[in-house]
Amino acid sequence: AVSNAGNHDNSIYNRWWSEKHHGVKEIISAKGDTTFKYSIDKNPEIAKNLKGHLMIMTGDVDNNVHPANTIRLANALMRAGKRFEFVIMPGQRHAFGDLTEYAFWKLADHFNKYLIGDFTSSDQVDILEMDREVEMNGKNGR
Repeated sequence: AVSNAGNHDNSIYNRWWSEKHHGVKEIISAKGDTTFKYSIDKNPEIAKNLKGHLMIMTGDVDNNVHPANTIRLANALMRAGKRFEFVIMPGQRHAFGDLTEYAFWKLADHFNKYLIGDFTSSDQVDILEMDREVEMNGKNGR
């Protein structure tokens, strides 16, 4: 699994977003009273349940989802003794700007390892492929 610039805790994100996109649960009591419950799981609270391989990425100046969302998740994972990969993209906002290609190859490496099971050369895919593009097209992908 991978999370890029993820909102892991709605209590420190835009409250309206969660209600709009995840809804509010309507509860009708035996008496017929209606109440509304607004509660969405917070990833740091369920981090102890992680199984498998996880990579989390965030830009350190993300102006959409504050990096604290990802840092809180990383803290919870560490305290739960979970192994995971944590990538901070220096100077990058929500979509990783000029490091988008680097982020793409980090994702490709992660999926190559853990979905395909190829551990042979995936650590070098990003560098080799970017260098190949520079040689072929004269573009600097880094």
